[in-house]
Amino acid sequence: MIRSANKSDGRPYCEPTGGGSRDSIRLAWVLRLLPTLATLTLCGALAGSCGRSPYAIVNGSPTPTATITTSPSVGNFLYSSNFADGKVGVFTRNVSTGVLAFVGPAGAGSNKGPMGIANGPSAKFLYVANSVDNNVRQYKINATTGKLAKIGSGTIAAGNSPQWIAVTPNAQFAFAINSGDGTITPYTVDATTGALTANGTAFSSVQLKKPAAAVASNSWLYVTDATKGTIVSFPIGGTGTLGPGTSTSISGSAVPGPVIMDPTGQFVYATDQNAGLVYYFTVGTGVLALAASPYTTSTAGEAGLAFATTSLGNKFLYVANQLAATPSITGFLVNGNGSLSLLSGAPFPDISLGQPTGVAVDPTGSFLYVANQSKGTISQFTIDPTTGALSAGAPISTESASSGPLFLALGQ
Repeated sequence: MIRSANKSDGRPYCEPTGGGSRDSIRLAWVLRLLPTLATLTLCGALAGSCGRSPYAIVNGSPTPTATITTSPSVGNFLYSSNFADGKVGVFTRNVSTGVLAFVGPAGAGSNKGPMGIANGPSAKFLYVANSVDNNVRQYKINATTGKLAKIGSGTIAAGNSPQWIAVTPNAQFAFAINSGDGTITPYTVDATTGALTANGTAFSSVQLKKPAAAVASNSWLYVTDATKGTIVSFPIGGTGTLGPGTSTSISGSAVPGPVIMDPTGQFVYATDQNAGLVYYFTVGTGVLALAASPYTTSTAGEAGLAFATTSLGNKFLYVANQLAATPSITGFLVNGNGSLSLLSGAPFPDISLGQPTGVAVDPTGSFLYVANQSKGTISQFTIDPTTGALSAGAPISTESASSGPLFLALGQ
């Protein structure tokens, strides 16, 4: 039976929710991300401070996930950031059938910490932001088994409560998005070892208050701010430093979260953590412009996004409807001008889904993978190359029902 979200479930809040403020909406949304027992201790677990993590969802993707900007050409492996138990789930992937096999977990720091996940140069490396430990975990991917090995000490410092990490497509620079102090931590990326090195001090901007997620081109970093209801465009200099940001207002009630850039680099899309909406922006010369009225995906807030370009050349965008009463995935046809057309039959409910959050698509555009927080599973769907419709989901465990997988990334 398909799991339903209950907006009046009596779960504890760290602060009053009266008045529908954006902060209270975000906190209420975080508490829905975990099964009931885990939720009871969420505020204390997040480094002893209420609301340390403004949201605990993912990503979408420029090709596989919103955090992933350096797409693998094959995608032999899949990784999940298991928020609840401080692990990364490691899977091998049959590139012909799309079927996953669980290899085992790798440590990723404190429980209720792992969130944004991204791959590095040639998808041979993996990075995971831990919002409790205030750092980024960095790993080398074993090309044969997919298992993860620490790069150096295994960690590098970030700011307060990092939610996301974005890597430029040329894999020269990376940026941790720190919600707790409203900063961005810049890094350089070693193309040979995958090691991150601090690239100056944390970057602050008056345009940011509670940054949530980001996606990067080689020249621009786009950051959503869940408190201000904006997306901020920062130019990336030749050395990886950031210039002053320009805010694009979405709407007075928007709570933007995961963000994705289409593979051509012409369009950007962001989901709303509170409402069932997707926002569409044009890139132009760099600063984003809101291009159209938002597209409706469900009756409540969403999480990650993923693009699929199929063997027939059709381009689809998939959105995880995490807070909808009936868990589902919404699919859109991406038109040539970047506008979206709802697919026939969408949204697609499925019995395998449970608080779907992170989504990823394989490099051929044949298979969609979805992280289910409340079930501790990953669902695999086959994508119809003509219509974009999804097959019935086939779930596989990430360790246990309480592992709380959030976001997904592919590895070479």
